[in-house]
Amino acid sequence: MWNLSGKGIDVFERDAKGRGGIAVLKFCRMVLLSSLAILASIAWGATAASAATDPYEPNDTFVGATGPLANQQGYAASLGSENDKDFFYFYVTAPSSQVTVTLTNLGGAAVVSYVGMSILNTSGTPVGSVPIIEEGDAKSIAVTLEPQKYFVEVVSAVDYGDSYSLQTSGSGGAFGPYSAIAGTCAGARSATATAQAGLTKSQAKLQRAKARLRRSLFASDSARRSARAAFRKAKSRVAGGRKTLEKARASERPWCFVPQ
Repeated sequence: MWNLSGKGIDVFERDAKGRGGIAVLKFCRMVLLSSLAILASIAWGATAASAATDPYEPNDTFVGATGPLANQQGYAASLGSENDKDFFYFYVTAPSSQVTVTLTNLGGAAVVSYVGMSILNTSGTPVGSVPIIEEGDAKSIAVTLEPQKYFVEVVSAVDYGDSYSLQTSGSGGAFGPYSAIAGTCAGARSATATAQAGLTKSQAKLQRAKARLRRSLFASDSARRSARAAFRKAKSRVAGGRKTLEKARASERPWCFVPQ
């Protein structure tokens, strides 16, 4: 029979005649507590080692993503805990840009070393992925992307503890700075403001031309012809102003809608 006391674990043993003695094994409690302390130390050490080898943590979500990634650059990180995910982000600043991201699995998992990588848009939809990259292997995602913000997601496919490296490459608009997007947006919005001002001015002239046309009903034939010509010209300017404004507003996309 076992007696769990506050001082230790007592073991009662009885012989065939019912006589018994108590062997007090106080060291059991010490062994138990020591084992728990060792396990806690190991767990803490693994977490601390992971943090020390991955300078980008915490980057487990879109909000906490590391970036922006630059072109022709390498990044070393690790998946140091169970269910760990690493997110990085980058910008594409020119239409039809060629983007390549290469991941090398450096290993380190306790059991099996498999990692996966995806490139996601801002909605979380993959635009390219490599689900399995074995230890020692390097695989790439090469895609053509339009101007926008994108994310690279790195996950452990089986175990955790893997270290890896990312390498970026691409055309001139790949992995560009946000300032390029902001500058294009500013230019587009300036054009929109100019177009809006021009349309407002043309609409005011059209209203004056309408009033002149009404007054010409009681004027000479030449005055009526002149008023009708002025009205047609003003109306044409308004139609052209609307097209210019529509074109200017369209030029704001996607630049003015790319999140920073």
